Formats: sequence, C-alpha cells, structure tokens
Amino acid sequence: MPIASSILRFKNPSLYQVIDQRAYRLINDDELKLPSSIENQIDLYLVYLSKLRDVCKNNNIPFKDADRILYEIDKKVNKKIKLKNYG
Repeated sequence: MPIASSILRFKNPSLYQVIDQRAYRLINDDELKLPSSIENQIDLYLVYLSKLRDVCKNNNIPFKDADRILYEIDKKVNKKIKLKNYG
C-alpha cells in the first residue's frame, strides 16, 4: 500500500497522498495495520484520503504537501513512540 500510494502521489499529488505509518498515526491516533485483502487495503486508503482532506481543510495544510507535513509533525509529537517494522 505505501508503495502504491507513492506512485499515485507522484502521478497526481492534488488527488493522492502517500499513506505511511506516521501520517496515519497522527490522523487516526492508532498504528497503521494493513488488511490482507487488496479490496480492504483500497477501502482503507480511500478512507484515509478522506480523513486527510478533512485534516488539511481544518488546519490549513495544502493537500499536495500533507504527507510530508504530517510526517514531520508526527516525528516531533510522537518521538518517544516507536514505529512498527522499524529498527
């Protein structure tokens, strides 16, 4: 999912953003757990994009830059909380 979302973001950043653990955690206050089925992963990504648009609108964050901005915010806010699958 993160790789697919990166490709989509590269194609059209005004519609798609990268889904990663940090931005997801910041938006949902929970860790990113990818479902096993592709259909459920797509649903998760579409819900994430919808929530991300709301967060951007409510916080005056340009959507095309949201993944990077939220990544940096999470690094500061949750610096003591380890991410899954990272060393």
